[in-house]
Amino acid sequence: MSILLRLISLLLLVSFWASASTYAFFWFENAWKPAHEPLGALVLRGFLSSFASIIFTILIYPLVFLDKRWNLEAGPGPGPGPVVVLTHGLYHNATGWLLFSRRLRRAGFRNIFFMNYGSFFTDFEKTFEKFDKFVTAVSAAAPGRPLFLIGHSLGGLLTRVYAERATGAAIPAGVITIGSPHRGTKLAAFGLGKLTSDIIYRGPLFTRLESGSPELHCPALALISPADNTVFPSEALEVPHEGWSYFQTSALSHIAMLYSKSVAGKAIEFLEAAQIRDK
Repeated sequence: MSILLRLISLLLLVSFWASASTYAFFWFENAWKPAHEPLGALVLRGFLSSFASIIFTILIYPLVFLDKRWNLEAGPGPGPGPVVVLTHGLYHNATGWLLFSRRLRRAGFRNIFFMNYGSFFTDFEKTFEKFDKFVTAVSAAAPGRPLFLIGHSLGGLLTRVYAERATGAAIPAGVITIGSPHRGTKLAAFGLGKLTSDIIYRGPLFTRLESGSPELHCPALALISPADNTVFPSEALEVPHEGWSYFQTSALSHIAMLYSKSVAGKAIEFLEAAQIRDK
């Protein structure tokens, strides 16, 4: 068998294993819960979207090393219009926003910055400090412009915490989270690294985050999928504070939400409405 065929076989095997194992967990977690859609249908649709999205993610992942636009320090100059910061999730990188960012640009949001961070040899607070510095630098590069923060998975949790802690001019014009573990996830017990263990379901991090009744001073939207195969239980996708709007997507896997046209469309709809409110 040629090297190319072996690589293709390995890619398919990894995608199948990751999708099958997480949806087995999803089935176990949700088998006893009432649902608007049969569990088998959710699992099948989620599995298929997961299988395809993992393959796509692995194929585009190396682009972060080949194109400077995905680099942490890279980003467009402060052109006209609002600024959007996109932050990826755990074990991912900024290339996950490939399709999403293109859809943003087509909708007129051209001033886009990508926040990259490492998933190993760090913890949540260190990662948040890096995120805070990055957003502050972006804001300084485009003073007076509306700033929107969008994060997938752990990136959404970073985005939420920033919005809750922001005061004065640092308050963003709006925030969007996509499939984010707002109360952690049981799946973190199987991950590697301190950053992963920090997001264990209802662990010490979330006790700290939920203390003091943090307030939100900007519009906020959480996009959640009924077939999310990474955040368990599903209730953990909801923010434990008031001030958030929710939109349930179709039955998409955790990663597939990043590549969904309808998810990007809902985010764009929110951004456009927030701009009108800001005027």
